[in-house]
Amino acid sequence: MDNREPDIFEQIRNIFTENPKYFAVFVVLLGIFMLLAAIFNWAWIFQGHSYNARKIEGIANIFGRGAARFLFGAGGIACIILGIACIIFI
Repeated sequence: MDNREPDIFEQIRNIFTENPKYFAVFVVLLGIFMLLAAIFNWAWIFQGHSYNARKIEGIANIFGRGAARFLFGAGGIACIILGIACIIFI
């Protein structure tokens, strides 16, 4: 038997498992954050020196800041829609 205390990620996973609507609300809040970042062009999100296409700053450096803002905003809208759908149907 493992008698250790669960770490923070296990505790978060347990909370979301026991209350799936909390996860849906978290996804909606994440989507709102992403949409606001795209609308207000927050430099600390889109500015950087990375060319890694897995990061939003890499996408901004490769394809341009406008494309990165569009993709980030579209991802935010998708998160909001997905979160609201989960709140309604769970």
